[in-house]
Amino acid sequence: MNTYVVTSAPPNPNGDLHVGHLSGPFLGADVQARHLRQRGHEVRYVGYSDEHSCYVPRRAAEIGSTAYQTALTFGARMEETLSLGAMHHDWFTRPLTTPKHTEIVQEFFTTLWEAGKLEVKELPVFYCTGCARYLYEAEVRGECQFCSAPSDGIYCEACGLAQESGGLGAAKCTACWEAPEQRTLKRIVFPLEEYRAQLLAYYEKAGERWRPRLRSYLDGLLANELPLTPISREADYGIPVPLDGWDGHILDTWFSGICGYLAATACLTEAQGQPELWRQQWTDPDTRIVNFLGFDCSFSHAVLWPALLMAHGDYTLPSQIVTNEFYRLEGDKFSTSRGHAIWGGDILRQISADALRFHLCLTGPEREQGNFAMKELASTVESVLVAGLQRWAQTILPLLAEDFGSTVPAGDGYAGPLTASLVDLPKRIAAALAPDSFSPQRAAAFLASTIERAVNDLPELTAARQAGAGTPEYARRLVTHLEALALVSVLATPLMPGWARHIAKHLDIPVDVLTQMPRWPEAADLPLVPEGRRLGATVPAYFHNLG
Repeated sequence: MNTYVVTSAPPNPNGDLHVGHLSGPFLGADVQARHLRQRGHEVRYVGYSDEHSCYVPRRAAEIGSTAYQTALTFGARMEETLSLGAMHHDWFTRPLTTPKHTEIVQEFFTTLWEAGKLEVKELPVFYCTGCARYLYEAEVRGECQFCSAPSDGIYCEACGLAQESGGLGAAKCTACWEAPEQRTLKRIVFPLEEYRAQLLAYYEKAGERWRPRLRSYLDGLLANELPLTPISREADYGIPVPLDGWDGHILDTWFSGICGYLAATACLTEAQGQPELWRQQWTDPDTRIVNFLGFDCSFSHAVLWPALLMAHGDYTLPSQIVTNEFYRLEGDKFSTSRGHAIWGGDILRQISADALRFHLCLTGPEREQGNFAMKELASTVESVLVAGLQRWAQTILPLLAEDFGSTVPAGDGYAGPLTASLVDLPKRIAAALAPDSFSPQRAAAFLASTIERAVNDLPELTAARQAGAGTPEYARRLVTHLEALALVSVLATPLMPGWARHIAKHLDIPVDVLTQMPRWPEAADLPLVPEGRRLGATVPAYFHNLG
């Protein structure tokens, strides 16, 4: 058994989470955490709301509210959506109301400062004379200095590269949309280039298991000098720089982001009665840290934060960084501002969480951009879940009830096209959901093909029954179907946890009290539905076609 800390990139609380958000880090991290737990590992799945982000006051100005109230309102809405999708973390920190978050951020900064790991530089910064404010990140919009794509003032969503301070092209203030001037400002910076050798050694060891686009991104970044990275800014919203003479300066959330994971783990272990366990686990080199994020967060998670951990010296580096690409809606990018979005809270009140989870796993943007369409979701639900998995269960359990009194007969071995799945499927799902080769898309595809194979074999099962309900051939085929259904449902637990619990009751499969999941089927646990076990007579409908 290993210890894992699984994280999802922090969302900005400037709106609800839409389906594009859910399809990436949140679903991926949840599926990963559930699979690892099902395999018997100790897992802590943590995250936090990026409540000190400058996107919050920008959104507050748009809706006529305060930054504090905006962060609390949308943070609560995001948590509700994650709960509806069965994707909520073990601990999800709300930094504005959690002193531990600020404490750990400032402690981390102070350690680096006192060790001489940070520098002070005069840097160019955009300044809007009309609004009388310096402009950073969400407060300035223009063109990426590297790829010319539309970008805010820090990381380009298209190419993932960090904009130099004051380097954005055709810059405009996002409050008045006037062109700002440039001034110089004293800022605290992190000399990222000094960690090149350590980063290269880290990538050589861990990076070979990362997805190809992230590896390519890092190769391109390292072909040039790594950027000097500002970690403070002059602003009135955020965590203050804890130094004399720096009043009115805050710590950049892109610097403090790694501390959000530390703080969330600290809050979780404290709530569990072990207040120092978080530090033990984060400093233990055997702890496996698995980060889930959108590709546009690659610089922070794969470059800046590992280098900051190296500079600090105490904490373990991520063993796996799982990126995802953009998920489009009907061929176009999800857009909050244009109203081109399907909000998670809305759709999850219309269909079951498991139906959406399975479809997002099947079509999610793992290595290339994906596309969400309601008609495709409806097709998945109808063909794979209602006319597939559910029909399968609602066919074979009544047959068992009618012909064998709901008691699993002696099958004397297995028969039919599902026999190979009883051997191959656990290996395939285990490989698809392992951290180093993580692909819920492959896992969902394996499950869907097995379900299709089972449904296609139902006529043969019926023919065997008609030839003689008491014959060994019919008993073998029915037992094969029962075992395959149980296996598919148990292996699908990380993707469809609600269905797993639902069907487990009718197949008399134990569900762990703490994890609320059936355990992973090891060889000693097979068969899952042994001879003589009494099963349910039917399975109530769980999935429903979209209207």
